[in-house]
Amino acid sequence: MAAGEPAAMPDPREVIDLLERRELSEHLLTKVKNTALTTRAALEKEFERIGLTPPQFLALARIDEEEDISSAELARRSYVTPQAMMTIVARLAAAKLVRRVPAATGGRSLALRLTPEGRRMLERGRVHAVAIERYLLETLGAPAYSGLLTSLDRIIEALGDSVITTRTTPWQSYVVQVEPEDPIR
Repeated sequence: MAAGEPAAMPDPREVIDLLERRELSEHLLTKVKNTALTTRAALEKEFERIGLTPPQFLALARIDEEEDISSAELARRSYVTPQAMMTIVARLAAAKLVRRVPAATGGRSLALRLTPEGRRMLERGRVHAVAIERYLLETLGAPAYSGLLTSLDRIIEALGDSVITTRTTPWQSYVVQVEPEDPIR
């Protein structure tokens, strides 16, 4: 199957029947959410040691990757509101981990840059994040770890852009339309 090509899906009724027979805790999306929550808790515990939060770490990493990123663009790419990102950036700036500079594109836009202390903090955070990943690699084994990364990338690819850029969703055909027995008129 080519990258980005949807997998052949069984009849939507069969999928619904299968999902309805399982307990909620066995659904893929529930497991993905629980995985996100437990990994965030692990990151919070590690980053607490160095005075950083996961959102701050992710902001530092994104700023490091994209030299001329604005706070608004950082919010969009981090899936948080601009207001939430303003708070994160304000705390990073107060800690002298980032600074605002005129954007290369000109105008009134300001870009975010790491300070030398911000770069050091990002590297310290990466050490802790990599320690968690190394533990997971050892726990899962290389083939399962690699397969999991591939599967997660496919989920992100399948769901990511469609949720943001389209009015309809590719899974819309799987939504079962059930008519109420006594429709409200």
